Amino acid sequence: MQKILPVVLVSLLFLGARTAVAHSHNGEDGPYRIHVITIGQGEELFTRFGHIALMVENTATNERLVYNYGTFNFDDPELRFKYARGFLNYWLSVVRFENFFYHYAQSNRDMWLQTLNLSDEAALEVAHRLEENAKPENRYYMYRHFLDNCCTRIRDVVDDATLGAVSKQFKNQKVDRDFRYWTAQCLKGLPLYKSVILYSLGPAIDQPLTRWDEEFLPEVFFEDLDKVTVGKSKVPLVARKQKLLEREGPAIGQRIPDIDLLVIGIVLVLFIAGFIVPIIAKDRPFSRRLLGLGLFFWGLLAGLGSLMLILYWTATTHFDTHYNENLLVNPILHLWLLGPAVALMVKARLRPLTQKVIRWYLLFALGLIALDILLKIGPFIQGNWGPITVAVVANGTALLALKRTKAIK
Repeated sequence: MQKILPVVLVSLLFLGARTAVAHSHNGEDGPYRIHVITIGQGEELFTRFGHIALMVENTATNERLVYNYGTFNFDDPELRFKYARGFLNYWLSVVRFENFFYHYAQSNRDMWLQTLNLSDEAALEVAHRLEENAKPENRYYMYRHFLDNCCTRIRDVVDDATLGAVSKQFKNQKVDRDFRYWTAQCLKGLPLYKSVILYSLGPAIDQPLTRWDEEFLPEVFFEDLDKVTVGKSKVPLVARKQKLLEREGPAIGQRIPDIDLLVIGIVLVLFIAGFIVPIIAKDRPFSRRLLGLGLFFWGLLAGLGSLMLILYWTATTHFDTHYNENLLVNPILHLWLLGPAVALMVKARLRPLTQKVIRWYLLFALGLIALDILLKIGPFIQGNWGPITVAVVANGTALLALKRTKAIK
């Protein structure tokens, strides 16, 4: 059973904290106290990037309200379609802390609370800003995962409340990581989702970042808050930090789901049967049919993957997926392989001209990959070495298998 602090004990911690928090002006409690609540990663895909919220505590009435910019309609039957098109609206919701805490107490995720050392005026300004922003006419916004999400919104609120203390420290601090790095880190242990998502994301996520940009992630903003100081006296922005919930069990990403292992196993079996066996086996009808299976599987996988990228580019507002270099690595022309592949599976033979055309096409596909690699010394910066490696191996082994296959009129 997960070890959690009961709500009663958490409430006592808040009461005890009142005498421990020194405000930057007069050292006494003002009418409001602002807390940042950071939630660690969960097992499910939509929880892999963590979560964050702001809590406004009214010290006069003991009311604690949590403002959550990460709210969306999870029960919407068109949710996945809307997200795929890039038209997903999020909104700022308000709940009592007790309800918020109970919800995450059941999810086996870490929860940290950082109490901000704000002046009475600044805390009041944050409280009023959140209250105004939570009104029905103001609460909705167009979600963008890397640039405008629950964490960037809270980062901006805190930055404004501290007169730019966060941005002054981190906006010009360059880092050697990019959004692709963070995406890969957050999706550890989910190889299927990780592969598809990284394949779909274009060069927009490979641009150089600053630490400010990295604060789209709650865990990064959580770490940076501890480093921020405010005022001429350089008072730490975080006056108090508490861990309210602690995850039990292995770290996130250590266990790969069974369905992922099954799919990976099927793909490996199809690759070995479709390309490796025809290379090492004698030229027989069964090996030709296996080669047809391999060509069909590869043509379908690469061709549909390319079609997905085209749709992401032309039919959605997901700018992070546009100009994807994997369109060169796996051109949609791969779908052309399906016809000869079916003929090879059924008849165990190909016409000499058809076999020759397939060989030349595979050489052409390898040439496009070489072009993508060559252009990386110039304008192409996408980190797509994984898809490049897979495509080179698949096209190369298919070409070798075809050379082992005799064309029969």
